[in-house]
Amino acid sequence: MASKKIVCKKLKGLMVEHDMPAKKLSKKIGISESSLTQKINGHRDWWYWEVLLIVKVFKFSEVKDVFPELYESFSKAS
Repeated sequence: MASKKIVCKKLKGLMVEHDMPAKKLSKKIGISESSLTQKINGHRDWWYWEVLLIVKVFKFSEVKDVFPELYESFSKAS
């Protein structure tokens, strides 16, 4: 079964709001800028540790606050 393309719109907004370009965020979480961009645009899947690090970078405590699209997709799959 092919996975649905999930674009992380909230994360894109937070990056703009916090002046955090993909290059800077990718360095903070330890992945390439290309990989981060592909994940944000739904072309690659996220690893859970990446999601948790990004939530921490933006000082949130809940995954759903940064990744509501991912959170909703997991809720529907259960």
